[in-house]
Amino acid sequence: MNGIDKITLDEVVAKTFKELRTAIDTHSEKSIEMYSRALRALLELRAQVTAEERAAG
Repeated sequence: MNGIDKITLDEVVAKTFKELRTAIDTHSEKSIEMYSRALRALLELRAQVTAEERAAG
């Protein structure tokens, strides 16, 4: 995952989580679904970055 900055990725995860919380608070079903999917994908990407770092030593 060369070129992926962990700090930036973490910031995007945090922002997406905040947007999801806002969607939940406003009961916006479409936004909840969209931000939930985005957050899952970002967390999966973050896990891959972490796994590659561990494998690299």
